[in-house]
Amino acid sequence: MKNLLPIILVTAACFFSSGTLQAQDELDIFQQAAGDVSVLFRGKQATRYTLAYNGNPYWDRPDFHSGDIIFEGNLYRNLLLNIDAREQRVLVQKFSGIAAVSLTPEETPSFTIGDRHFVGIGPGKALPEGFYEVFGTGEEQVYKHVEKVLSEAVADMNGSAIGYDDPNYRSDVYRYFAIRTSYFFRNAQGEFSRIRNRGALLRKFPADSRKEIRKAVKAAKIGNSKKQFDDYCKAVLNAAAR
Repeated sequence: MKNLLPIILVTAACFFSSGTLQAQDELDIFQQAAGDVSVLFRGKQATRYTLAYNGNPYWDRPDFHSGDIIFEGNLYRNLLLNIDAREQRVLVQKFSGIAAVSLTPEETPSFTIGDRHFVGIGPGKALPEGFYEVFGTGEEQVYKHVEKVLSEAVADMNGSAIGYDDPNYRSDVYRYFAIRTSYFFRNAQGEFSRIRNRGALLRKFPADSRKEIRKAVKAAKIGNSKKQFDDYCKAVLNAAAR
């Protein structure tokens, strides 16, 4: 098992090498059609995961959604975006169905997907390199990081076993993408600290304000499941910013 991932990567590399010419043709067509945003599509083609697997390598789902992105200091609007959470790359399409390209966190410091705000953290910063969803618009914020890890097991690996549900789960497939999610609190001074549960987040605020924060969260009627931790973070930050 320990030697499985290198073998998979070598196999995948061989596949991608054999498809280089086709991929380049697709990118050439893409760049011509992209027009004033063609500078975005001079980078590396997004990884194509051709091996059978359960789950997916993306932040949420495989589908792309409209958003805006800052790339090398310039703002580009109304592109189709997704996040490869295994490689920590933002994926960009100009038109649906055409090859996507992948951009590094260092190249893309900020982007939106729908009404969600993300930031790219490059190497050598306060947080591990990768992409983070940002909750809150006040002085205090929470940064959510999602990573997908390619693993293998002969047991059924879906739902709680990998951290999310694959609606197309296949019991005859042994490779899967497990999710690892982490949260970091950013205080008013810009300092980061990891938080692991609701109590840890609440304790980041002064004791005399926690009662009002609890009341606001209770009024928001947020459940107690782990899946609702995002909503809890947002409610706490909104209450604290009042």
